[in-house]
Amino acid sequence: MQWTGFLDDGDLPGFLSGADLIAYPSDGEGFGLPLLEAMACGTAVLTTKRLALPEVGGDVAFYAEPTRSSLVEAIRGILLDSRTRTERGLDGPARAATFTWERSAADHVRAFESARRVRP
Repeated sequence: MQWTGFLDDGDLPGFLSGADLIAYPSDGEGFGLPLLEAMACGTAVLTTKRLALPEVGGDVAFYAEPTRSSLVEAIRGILLDSRTRTERGLDGPARAATFTWERSAADHVRAFESARRVRP
C-alpha cells in the first residue's frame, strides 16, 4: 500500500496504471471521478455501494461495506484473485468511456427542462 498525498494531474495516469487496485471507500462521494480515472487507466477499483458510486462502477467495480473488516476482507480477496482483478481492470476503460462531459451536459439539460415543465 502506498499513500501518495496530492499528485499532479500529469502524474496521476502513471500511478493509477501501475497499481494493482485502487480502493475508494466512501460514505458521501457526490459522483466518483476518482473511480472513472482509475477505470480509464485499466486498474481494478474497490468502492462502496453509496450514492452514485454503483452507477459509476457498474459491474466493473468491486464493492464492500465501508467498515474496516469488510474493506480488509475485500482488498485481500481481490489481490489474491489476479484473474478476476485483471478482467475487471480490462473492462474499466470501456466503462469509463461511457461517461463523457458531453453526455453529462446533455443529461443536465434534460433534467433542467424536465424540472421546468413540471413547475406549477
